[in-house]
Amino acid sequence: MDNKKLAIKIAPFLIAILLVLAVFAVRAETVNLGGISDSSQKALYQDDSGMPYFTEIDSYYNYRLTENYLETGHLGDSVINGTDWDSLSTSPNGREADYQPVIIVLAAIVYNFVNLFGSVSLTQVAFWLGPIIGSLAVLPAFFIVKRATGSTWGAIVAGIIAGAAPAYFSHTYGGFFDTDMFNVLLPLMIVLFLTESVYAKKPAYKGIYAIISALFLALFSLSWSGYTYMVLLTFGTLILYLPISYFVDKKDGKNISNVKEWLSNNPVTITLIVFIIASVILLVITVGGSMFESISSVVGLSTSLQSATAGTAYPNVYVSVGEMQIPEVIDIANQSGGLFSLIYALLGLVLLAYVLRKRPKSEEKIVEEVQAPTDKKVRNRRYTPKTKKAEEMAHHEHVFRPGKFEWTVDEKNNNLFLFVLTLLWILGIAVMLTQGTRFIEQFEVPVALLAGLFVGIIIKYVDLKIEQKSYVTAIAVVLVLLAVASPMMADHTTAAAAVGSTNDDMYNTLTWIKANTAEDTVLASWWDFGHLFTAVADRQVVFDGGSQNNMRAYWIGNALQTHDENLSAGILRMLANSGEEASNTLDLYTNDTSKSVEILNAILPMDRTAANTALTGTYGLSQQEANAVLDLTHPANTKPVNLILSSDMLSKAAWWSYFGTWDFQNQTSTHYSYYPGQSEVEQINGNTFTLDYSNGIVGVASTSNDTNGTSMTFAYVDQSKLNKTLNESTTEDKERMATELTDGTGNELIKPHKLIYVDNNQLTERIVNNNSNMSIMAIHQTDGSYFTVLFDSYLEDSVFTKLYLESGMNTTRFNMTHSEPGISVWDVYEYASTSTNST
Repeated sequence: MDNKKLAIKIAPFLIAILLVLAVFAVRAETVNLGGISDSSQKALYQDDSGMPYFTEIDSYYNYRLTENYLETGHLGDSVINGTDWDSLSTSPNGREADYQPVIIVLAAIVYNFVNLFGSVSLTQVAFWLGPIIGSLAVLPAFFIVKRATGSTWGAIVAGIIAGAAPAYFSHTYGGFFDTDMFNVLLPLMIVLFLTESVYAKKPAYKGIYAIISALFLALFSLSWSGYTYMVLLTFGTLILYLPISYFVDKKDGKNISNVKEWLSNNPVTITLIVFIIASVILLVITVGGSMFESISSVVGLSTSLQSATAGTAYPNVYVSVGEMQIPEVIDIANQSGGLFSLIYALLGLVLLAYVLRKRPKSEEKIVEEVQAPTDKKVRNRRYTPKTKKAEEMAHHEHVFRPGKFEWTVDEKNNNLFLFVLTLLWILGIAVMLTQGTRFIEQFEVPVALLAGLFVGIIIKYVDLKIEQKSYVTAIAVVLVLLAVASPMMADHTTAAAAVGSTNDDMYNTLTWIKANTAEDTVLASWWDFGHLFTAVADRQVVFDGGSQNNMRAYWIGNALQTHDENLSAGILRMLANSGEEASNTLDLYTNDTSKSVEILNAILPMDRTAANTALTGTYGLSQQEANAVLDLTHPANTKPVNLILSSDMLSKAAWWSYFGTWDFQNQTSTHYSYYPGQSEVEQINGNTFTLDYSNGIVGVASTSNDTNGTSMTFAYVDQSKLNKTLNESTTEDKERMATELTDGTGNELIKPHKLIYVDNNQLTERIVNNNSNMSIMAIHQTDGSYFTVLFDSYLEDSVFTKLYLESGMNTTRFNMTHSEPGISVWDVYEYASTSTNST
């Protein structure tokens, strides 16, 4: 083989590798913490080794399981009755460590391997594993399209979209250590070998490729809980292909009178039999009977994720998760590879359907073309003369005659298989997209393949119609750039702005808890940071990402939003010591979850004696039933509970208040919110004036006594007047606002229901305007500026407000034991303490 031919054969592999390196390089940008411009602040988001904290909080769960695996050889931190058990998740008993093990085992293998040559931390391995695996998705997409179309241009489009579509990229860049890294790579590997099985001529090769594809499907089942959609897709495609190909062959005039013979010659028959049998056997080995439960779950998720409740009367927390929000069409386009990628994909479906309507080349024509090299030469410049005479004839032929775009029978069969596969894929995931943006990651795979097929077919057609190769190349470059520029630019923007999911303040808080609290201490907070708490503090948690969609969302939300600190403390005691058992036990007696919740809200603020009286008297339970409930709500021996509150919970209040104020009768609720901000201070007409553009809070120095001893009076901008009669940024309008605050003239500001003012560690508060449903908190800081919070007045007496914003002043059931910037840790007293907290 001469060097030129060798270069032609190697070129696609080199191009594919360069594409992998390109998408990896963008993923690697997160290590620079480009979202933090102040270099001195970057250290806050780096651990002691200088590595950034993980960019996604659930990564800490996978990290902790990997630590367990390296130390003990199993995923859980303990084994109970032969079952791996995670004792730190979901108080009081923990839960089964029933988790897809591939990410854990792979990380452990890589960790052990790289440490044969040096000292590498598990954090470093976990940080880089996602970018490496995610970037490899380029390869199968590239070669699937290259094989189908023969076009490197189409393969480039498919490869880059598969590896760089923002939905996948944002779950696989540096520091994102989660199972998402497999969610594009493994489906593409399944399809790569499944299509190779269809292409293969020899039955033995068909069987081998089908078995390899089934092995990747089994591996996928051990990698991600949603693997069953690929079972449905592959089985469905193979089964549907037979009747579809029957009608296509019949339409093409093929003799199919002998169905048995037609089946034996069908390119999918052997693939179908071997793949389905091998897949079933392997899935029984890997996941057993849970496969059928998973299939039912996937089908159910396609219509149920957006329901208000979580299969019970309790609210469905999934409606609050960002990935479960219903996406707009433009979001789907942007996240699956960009608008042009989606347009290409849809055009690819149309183009495939159109070309499949045409009859394939006849055998006679194929023989004729082989025997007439001169004619073949002018129709296809890719023809290589087989004889010296043919070469001489081709050399002297200067007349260009445009070729005709046609598929052979085999090419048509192969592309028909891809058409059925991608059509089912894109339609099936489109249904799932009605339940949340989470499924865009799966949607981008058929988009990548179809966009690549479209470009590959179009370039091949143009190549047959245009003589000048430079023109063909120019058209190809434009088509490729239109498809890949958008996702690559979006990825760069995302990676360059990435910041860790936590920082030293939270990390130091958790290490303090680990060093200074009893080992049986239970940590309570909103669910987001649960996995981080267990990984760093090594303490059990009430609520985390593995237990988010159950009744705990209501009870934790209730504990934060309630105005009764005794109820809040009682809820936390119940969850830490008996979890959901009190509610479940009451349901057995009442047969009404709404009634059970009513009873619990009534008795949890009480001591055991008063609660017993209420249960047996007001609610009519027998003494035996009351004791069963009280042992769960008011146990004799209780675990210590620490409530952790952090600044991020201000922005999440709309959801924890929504769940916490759930109306069980009407199954509805209300969002209540905080709007924090940092104000700017300047002098207006000789008085100190402060304005927070983010929440519209305005303050001005006050000399009158109507501020109840505070040195400032505050209001907030009437948004209906903003940019109509009022512009916050102009000096003239600032003077108008200052005048309105000083002497009360004007109607562009709204006075709050309550003003809470903190200055020199002294807190004062007063009711200002009974007609307003918003309140204001203003904290005078040492540099003269103000930290301000505009919030729904419903929350002004909530436990969260009292503890986090008012530092626990006058509370009796909570005591602050530790604080870091933006974070506070609270002991929950079992009984009211004899002293109260001060600011």
